[in-house]
Amino acid sequence: MSNQRKHPRLPLPMTVEVSIDKQGTAMTKTRDMSDGGVFLEKTDELDFEMGAKLTIKVVENMQGEQANEIPATVVRVAEDGVAVRFDL
Repeated sequence: MSNQRKHPRLPLPMTVEVSIDKQGTAMTKTRDMSDGGVFLEKTDELDFEMGAKLTIKVVENMQGEQANEIPATVVRVAEDGVAVRFDL
């Protein structure tokens, strides 16, 4: 199987806050990230489904800067988490 990714992924573990409408907010970790999206580790607090719209907010030290909320869409669901595409 060839890698047909548009953007290369880089390992980037960090803590993020994920919000899904009508479900609430939960903390989780990223596994890797690219210019186009990120893989989020599974959390029991949220039910990730294909096509779900969510927002991601980095909560680790941003050197005094306010973290922006990044809109995203779930594009792949796996046993250990979900791949999301940034909606920028």
